[in-house]
Amino acid sequence: MPPILTDRENQVLELIANGLTNQQISYNLSISESTVENHIHYIFGKLGISNRAQPVAYVFQLKIILPIGMMKNRGNPS
Repeated sequence: MPPILTDRENQVLELIANGLTNQQISYNLSISESTVENHIHYIFGKLGISNRAQPVAYVFQLKIILPIGMMKNRGNPS
């Protein structure tokens, strides 16, 4: 069973997995960069990871999210 992340941690994780920087995450979620860094610290601790590449692999392995480009066509077989 995957570790339980808060809703905000899941949002941050999704944005990391989609390649956003801390500054971009901060802007998108209307929170400070230091708050983003705190969320990342807790996410990494809960998932037992140590760098930004690992959450990307973790997210896609568990199929938690789809890349941003794929979300537009989700459910449409075009």
